Amino acid sequence: MRTVRSSLRSAVVLAASVAAVLVLSSCAQEENAPAATSTGGDACGDITTVKDGTLTIATSDPAYPPYVIDNKPTNGKGFEAATAYAVAKEMGFSADQVEWTFANFSQLFAPGDKDHDFALNQISITPKRETAVTFSDPYYRASNGALVLNDSQFADVTTLAELQDAKIGVQIGTTALEDVQTQIAPTQEVAVFDDTTQSTQALANGQIDAIVTDLPTTLYLAAAKVPGTVIGQLPQQAAADTWGLVLQKDNPLVACVNQAVGSITESGELLDITNRWMTEYSDAPVLN
Repeated sequence: MRTVRSSLRSAVVLAASVAAVLVLSSCAQEENAPAATSTGGDACGDITTVKDGTLTIATSDPAYPPYVIDNKPTNGKGFEAATAYAVAKEMGFSADQVEWTFANFSQLFAPGDKDHDFALNQISITPKRETAVTFSDPYYRASNGALVLNDSQFADVTTLAELQDAKIGVQIGTTALEDVQTQIAPTQEVAVFDDTTQSTQALANGQIDAIVTDLPTTLYLAAAKVPGTVIGQLPQQAAADTWGLVLQKDNPLVACVNQAVGSITESGELLDITNRWMTEYSDAPVLN
């Protein structure tokens, strides 16, 4: 049985690829605005937000490490909490001018009016989702990982084919379902759960054999939630595993958000945030 360990070399490679994705991604310019208005900070000039003088950011509850520490995004600790505050600062908002709201994962990229300015929750940029919401330029890229219990019959597998007979669980609305169906092609129907808490409990109870979710979350669950083994990561899909900040469809605020993402990328701040919070959650063998 293998133990998954992080390495400095993998962290450097990951950070470099993140920076490359950010530099190469295009900036989407949109036209329609949310109903409420306000004047934003100097970084973007006069901008429209859903609450006057406030930047409202959404994520899911619970939010797991390494993205949010202690399920409190307001503390600024964790990769996505820290990234959100760095973006907010570049947009001209102090930490005191940031408010958080919470929604079901799928609601964050569902069509319709939003009660927040942007959301982040490891939301992959996909063509289907882009028909319902507007994405910022990417801020991270990750693959999906597979987690089993330490005493599982699948704990020593090294290939995707060896997982075909496993009962696999995924969170609804994530790219993990498509990855499992296309890359593993399991013989049993994939179990879909409302959130990672439910799928993790199902794994612990023996209702499923494996969980597939984004690799950092998979590594966290194995270290802190269940006596598990991360057997590896699925081959990375270029578009499906690239994460962006999510805005209401055709929200012109995306231009300011992209400017902020670009600024923290060029300054190296995003790389520093990535290295601080993601180094221990970025390494696992690739299942082919």
